[in-house]
Amino acid sequence: MKRIKSVVLFYNSKRRKAISCAAAIERRLRAAAVRVQKVCVNDPACEIKQGDAAVAVGGDGTVLYAARHVIRLGIPVLGINAGGLGFLSGMEQKDFLKNAELFLAGKFHREKRSLLSVSVRRAGRTVFGPQPALNDCVMRNPEARAFQLRASFGGQFLSDYFGDGLIVSTPSGSTAYSLAASGPIVMPDLEVFLLSPICPHTLTHRPIALSAAKELEVSVRPGNYAPRALSLSIDGQENFGLEPEDSVLVSRYPRSFELLVPDNFSYFDILRRKLSWGER
Repeated sequence: MKRIKSVVLFYNSKRRKAISCAAAIERRLRAAAVRVQKVCVNDPACEIKQGDAAVAVGGDGTVLYAARHVIRLGIPVLGINAGGLGFLSGMEQKDFLKNAELFLAGKFHREKRSLLSVSVRRAGRTVFGPQPALNDCVMRNPEARAFQLRASFGGQFLSDYFGDGLIVSTPSGSTAYSLAASGPIVMPDLEVFLLSPICPHTLTHRPIALSAAKELEVSVRPGNYAPRALSLSIDGQENFGLEPEDSVLVSRYPRSFELLVPDNFSYFDILRRKLSWGER
């Protein structure tokens, strides 16, 4: 990786820690004569210019926002945790300031992460997407009312699901909403989808891992249990209203997202620290 001369700096203006952290990082970058484009993730719209790398300061939501905006440009992203758990963050602020020269010299490692490609078909035509999702897409009812979905994989009927909804996640998203729905933790370099039912009205439905090589189709079933309002959420940041007989199509996004991490980065260390593995 060549020396970094321009950086897109994403930050969350609703977190005081993220504001101060972004300011410190901006000062360090400008002191090294790096061009900085600041992007607030809370602004309604943004125009991303090309850069050698991006730095996302905040929680996982900030990294998700950055990923979905730079994936088409092929810009790698370094996540700096200034939020909560920070599963997608490569390091803390103090560690970045200590290792800034290594970052600027292009010596950080690029981890490839797969994304979902999500679209909606209605009456034979595409009405939404395809949109990339780094963590997950979620189909659920905003009302406290169960509904029915039908899932097919690779053209074969998989199952009918009756409950509060479904989560389709990437390995990166396995530690997010899917984990809360009793889904497994999956190594981020695997090429799979995770299908996790949300509060299914049966004890026999369990999360399942599916190959990312084939397309998953989830359709909204009509009838007595058809929901009055159903939403499709992409990474918890973009929403689309679904109707009975709509089909949500999920496949592997054609481009990989590149997450920048230092050479000593360990995914298992992240899990131990964030989930308190092994503590008694």
